[in-house]
Amino acid sequence: MSLRTAKAFTFRLVCNGVQLDTFQDEEITVSDNVTGLFDVGELPSDFTRQIMLPGTKKNNAFFEHVYDISVTNPYLWKTNVKVEAYFDFDGILVSQGYLQLNSVNMLNNNRVDSYEVTCFGLLSSFARDINKTFLTDLTSLSIYNHTSSIYNIEQSWSGSNGGLFDGDIVYPLVDYGQAIAYQSGVIGTGFGIDTDNGALSVQDFKPAIRVKKVFDAIFEQFGYNYEGEFLSSSFFDNEYMVCDNGFKTPFYPGFGVNGLDTFNQVQLAPISGSSTVIMAPSTWITLPYQSIEFDPYNIMSSGSLGPLYSLQRQSPLECTLKLNFQVTGSVGIPQFTFRAYTTASGYTEVDLPQINSYLRQQNSVNGQTGAQVYTLTEKFKTSKQNINDLYFSIGYTTFDGTDFLVILNPNGNTEGRFTVDKLTEAADYRIMDIPANMPFGENGIKCVDFIKGIQKKYNLVIYPSKTKPRTFIVETFNEWYKTGEILDFNKYINLTSKISVTPANNLAVNQLNFQDKLDNDFISQQFKKKENRDYGKQFYNDTTNFFSQGKFEVETTFSSSPLRYITGTGITGSDQGTTCSEWGMFCPSGVSSDGCMYSYIDCGGVLESGVMVNDSDQIICALDGTTPTLFSGVLTALGEPCSGSI
Repeated sequence: MSLRTAKAFTFRLVCNGVQLDTFQDEEITVSDNVTGLFDVGELPSDFTRQIMLPGTKKNNAFFEHVYDISVTNPYLWKTNVKVEAYFDFDGILVSQGYLQLNSVNMLNNNRVDSYEVTCFGLLSSFARDINKTFLTDLTSLSIYNHTSSIYNIEQSWSGSNGGLFDGDIVYPLVDYGQAIAYQSGVIGTGFGIDTDNGALSVQDFKPAIRVKKVFDAIFEQFGYNYEGEFLSSSFFDNEYMVCDNGFKTPFYPGFGVNGLDTFNQVQLAPISGSSTVIMAPSTWITLPYQSIEFDPYNIMSSGSLGPLYSLQRQSPLECTLKLNFQVTGSVGIPQFTFRAYTTASGYTEVDLPQINSYLRQQNSVNGQTGAQVYTLTEKFKTSKQNINDLYFSIGYTTFDGTDFLVILNPNGNTEGRFTVDKLTEAADYRIMDIPANMPFGENGIKCVDFIKGIQKKYNLVIYPSKTKPRTFIVETFNEWYKTGEILDFNKYINLTSKISVTPANNLAVNQLNFQDKLDNDFISQQFKKKENRDYGKQFYNDTTNFFSQGKFEVETTFSSSPLRYITGTGITGSDQGTTCSEWGMFCPSGVSSDGCMYSYIDCGGVLESGVMVNDSDQIICALDGTTPTLFSGVLTALGEPCSGSI
């Protein structure tokens, strides 16, 4: 609508507490459509107008003081200064926001005739500020940075009472593209998360942060405040967003464009046309896969015994071995063993139970294999490997009989493969940088889009406070609507001018479709297949309101997932074991005399509590938060779980 000042009413522009003089015939057009409150990113906003102010004594003093306007050169001033301002009309607040000087108009080059200024509302300024910043720029969220460890992941499951950062950070069990198997045997080899070999590691978990904390950080970072009961409710307090940067693993600095997704991964294959390799029982040969098919970190090199693998971090290796072989002779069943070794420090061995069991089951009746060709695949995990150059070799013993040989890659076959799929402790005890792990999407997620998503998802209105500067009121539409009042604007309207009204009744629709974006996690995809709809999608049809009409489509900027705890998943992570009666604590790995799990770990002389011990000291780490027990050397004070790799 169009408002004009009249003798009976006062139209005021107040800047920094000073009421400026205005032209009596200045026309101010105000647009305050209720529908604009639902999309802070689209608001030009509650008020954005250019007006002219006269060059009066009061105005000259104000602009000379605020903008450093020189009398001798009035065209130079502080162009980047904006000052708090508000309009009201006969005591009714029209807009609260800022004023900015655009130009100074001189008369006869010796005095100011008028000032051209732009007035824009508080919402408009807020939208401009947050439109330049991404979620990854919210540096204030660094207060939630923490050490990546199974201990902290488990701690986050304790909720608000004793959880990680009082429950502000939680680690959900979600599939980020790792193809997690939820039961043994799902992918054919029993390599599911309920088995020791397939136990989830630190890098398989990503933190989720309370949505309210991100919402608060945006306002705080730009110097704004907000008030509203809904954002402080227990319902909204339990809303979380996953810090998912698009990788399968969390983001840690220094790992290139693919992060930990491909860290130290390789794939080796036989060279095409290479000769066959004959193996004898109880002998070892270097794995005859010389062709490097995948090596993004360039860690493979040529060694005297074959391809040399340069491990860049102490960790167990998760591997896949595809063997193509022929068993010759009439009697005998081979039982294979894989070995990772260095020429200097020895080796570690891993049996291949799936392949070996298959060979026994297929040939146990007649006790022999015959001259058959097999192509068998097995996933397995080695014990922890020290940072070193490794060779990979394979050998076999006989389950029954000795009169046979094994030929790898018979007839020059190139079907065999060996891959290092994962360093299971690549992320252990690194620093989880929460701002750097905020969702990024393809080109970055702007803070304004985040706020817009919150508005749409919860049907919120956001508008400036009439009493507090740089403060917004955030509430649900229903609450906002109930607290409204009816004002008679007829006495303020110049009926001789054209009147334009934009009604708000487009909110009265008879069909509402609401949905989040479909997430890519495993459970969301399974939900869609089963229910034939996206998770969180809702429909509403109003059949009782005669005045409602049309359709209102809402798609938020978020994706939601029916996350749930997966029961019976057994061992979780590379560090976890059982409670030991012998040691009286929680022990990571190994076997004690009473059959309990334990491990001696070199913490490199540093405990998380800052307690120093000798570098050579070995401790048993209590991963449930109890005191580490010294194995050798002298511990000077009580400490917490060790900060070294386990």
